[in-house]
Amino acid sequence: MANYSAAIIGVGRMSHGHGRSFQKLGIPVVAVADISQEALDRACQDYGLAKDRAYLDYVKLLDEVRPDLVAVATAEDVHARIVVAAAERGVKGIVCEKPMAMNLGEAQQMLDACRASGTKLTISHQRYYAPQYARARELIAEGAIGKVRFGEAFGMAESIHTDGTHTIHMLMTLLGNPRVSYLLAQIDGNSDYRYFGHRCDHGGNAFIAFDNRAYAHLTWGLHTYDDKLRVQPGSNLRLHPLWDFDRHFYHAFVIHGETGRLELDGDIFDYQTATPPAILRIVRGAEVENVPFEWPAKKGDIALEIEDLIRTIETGVPHPLSGENGYAVTEVIMGIYESSRRRGVVHFPVEVKDNPFLAMCEAGVFPA
Repeated sequence: MANYSAAIIGVGRMSHGHGRSFQKLGIPVVAVADISQEALDRACQDYGLAKDRAYLDYVKLLDEVRPDLVAVATAEDVHARIVVAAAERGVKGIVCEKPMAMNLGEAQQMLDACRASGTKLTISHQRYYAPQYARARELIAEGAIGKVRFGEAFGMAESIHTDGTHTIHMLMTLLGNPRVSYLLAQIDGNSDYRYFGHRCDHGGNAFIAFDNRAYAHLTWGLHTYDDKLRVQPGSNLRLHPLWDFDRHFYHAFVIHGETGRLELDGDIFDYQTATPPAILRIVRGAEVENVPFEWPAKKGDIALEIEDLIRTIETGVPHPLSGENGYAVTEVIMGIYESSRRRGVVHFPVEVKDNPFLAMCEAGVFPA
């Protein structure tokens, strides 16, 4: 893959996985951009770059360097403008961090710009490639639990927009990516929780119905809050009674089929273990089958995402984490927010182009 060059825009914490993945694949990182000079100096050391390959202005980087591939690892409120600028300058492929955008209007701008230029866009829901999730998809596709009836998901992240986007993406993937028909949701935004400078919800739940008559229940958030908007002192009360922090990491899923159910307890953070923990199970009545999966993974998740991106560039085969796929996840998020704003059902496609949660904050629905 030495025929490709890469640039990274935004060289904070989330950029490291992208940079290491490019390097593992033999793709040189030829330039970096960030608003922090200190961060740029560190990145130059990490990637062996000369100082003139570090830019405070990402547009100047795109104009002068003309990289083949770009990783966008900035805060989400600037994803759209960066992706549009890169597409307009003929970048072949873009790996954009999640969440895709702040609203559906921005997400549509990203898709339109990439379609016009032929740029291939992925939204980095990279957990798709982790071996436990890949094996779970295979089991469901093989009919291990029969026809899928409904799913349960719960995310141990505060905001459905900022980190819960991974949980929505994985839920829909495990269900076979059915089209959403409608949803009904409620959120809690009464705390002053912020992420990269903007207000966020900190918990909620949703009922999601799909065109194929499957459905899902989704719960997210961490602690419950008292009437003074603080975590209850000494309380371990969670929004979902099944949470077990000795077993569940990041999120967990139960997919119910006609002949059994699949249980998946989420992420693995200790990659040094000789064998993975028993986090993937098929349950049929009283029978519990622990399912093994590849361990350790042969390649990193983001490296596999980039490999598929290059395959998409070269062959046109659809990417599993395409911009369109990312839009579908963003549509569910904004549908959840819109349902809370309307206090009612939202049918798909979602028409609103603003961010309903931020609009509710500005209107005083949630306290400042």
